[in-house]
Amino acid sequence: MEIRQANITDINSIVQIHCDAFKGFFLTSLGRDFLKLYYTCFIKSNEAYILCAINKNEEVLGFSAVAQNAHGFNGRLIKKNFFRFCLVAFKLLYTCPQSLVRLARNLKKTGGDEIDNSTYAELYSIGVCSQSQGQGIGKELLSASESEILKRGIRRLSLTTDYYNNDSTLAFYRSMGYEVMYVFIAYPDRKMYRMIKKL
Repeated sequence: MEIRQANITDINSIVQIHCDAFKGFFLTSLGRDFLKLYYTCFIKSNEAYILCAINKNEEVLGFSAVAQNAHGFNGRLIKKNFFRFCLVAFKLLYTCPQSLVRLARNLKKTGGDEIDNSTYAELYSIGVCSQSQGQGIGKELLSASESEILKRGIRRLSLTTDYYNNDSTLAFYRSMGYEVMYVFIAYPDRKMYRMIKKL
């Protein structure tokens, strides 16, 4: 297995892994067109990156998506690619209008503002294909993401994860050195942890 920077030809594999790994999650409900655009913007952004774990046949086994500066990243990403997101939003307006409201409200996460100066990078997504689960690929991707952030001069990496019914995921992140920074509420009433690690 090798870990490398993602390129545009990896997009379909990244979206498929996301859909398989995050069934029932809000971002997945926005559809493949949204996810393709979202992850394409990560790859093209100069303040974010995606790493892919690949096998000897160049098949993508997993990925991680990281932004160098968590504060306002999604807002900046949308503004920079405004017209492309508008086209996807127009489709959602007819197929799932309530998702646009939720998307807008989740751009501003609430809670923890009094202790959060947002001077950290953020792991936005990490997923491994179902056939490769349990092989340590997630751990390798997270470690590689941390190393890449350190190369860019950033010494803290954060992530968010669900508060309820999430013991195995919490145990994984804690085993990798992440600690709970605070609890916040995402729209609509979704209780979340923000976790962070000093690198």
